[in-house]
Amino acid sequence: MEDKNFDLLNLYKLQLSDSRIASLEREVEKLKASEELKAREEELKEVVEAHNGLFLNYNELEKERKKLDDELSMKNEKIKKNEQKLSSGTITSSKEIVNYQEEIVSIRKVNEEIENKIIEIMIRIDDINESIKLENEKKEKISSHVDKLKEEISNSIRIIEEKLSKYIQKRDNILKLIPDDLITKYNEVKEKRGGIAIGILKERMCMACNMEMSSGEALKVSNLNEIYKCPICKRMIIRYRAEVDPIIEEFKD
Repeated sequence: MEDKNFDLLNLYKLQLSDSRIASLEREVEKLKASEELKAREEELKEVVEAHNGLFLNYNELEKERKKLDDELSMKNEKIKKNEQKLSSGTITSSKEIVNYQEEIVSIRKVNEEIENKIIEIMIRIDDINESIKLENEKKEKISSHVDKLKEEISNSIRIIEEKLSKYIQKRDNILKLIPDDLITKYNEVKEKRGGIAIGILKERMCMACNMEMSSGEALKVSNLNEIYKCPICKRMIIRYRAEVDPIIEEFKD
């Protein structure tokens, strides 16, 4: 590749900017797709569904209890009326008296069954109330954890996006220092080589593919002001110089 009348390190800075931007964007996407948050939200969903199911059972039992209470009240009222008739002295027929007495006995027997059912329902309601209490505690605990995770993720994303903004601005400034034809070439190589277009050759090691080239190939990469091609990964490379290290450090924050 022909020598260009500009600082080749700006092209390397562009690569570091792009790599850092891509890395930060991946971090944001990873945070947004947090597996832990998804798991906790799914757990919360299950607890809410369990709580709703318990509450539905509670309402159904309460309806059944009220219905039995109403039935019991009606039957007690019937007993009361029969007893009033028996004590009123208006009934003279012994057969009618026996009928009323038998009806009272029959109703009381039914009432006993109803009362036993009500007791069973009340026990079930007490059990459900205890389960609802436990599910509420579990829901509050998980919900608090979910809220905390969301806040932590939101804060982390905000910090990363601030860094992204800084690197995007830095990249824009670097682009102004690079010739258009070289930017086009850089983008072509970057597209073909998994996002990495240029690396540094340090001794015989290409820092783009982390492979060592032969001594003969490395000797050809001698001009600090020229862009070469790595014979192994086919990316653009430039010869290492002392200024590279602080540049690398600059893009590590």
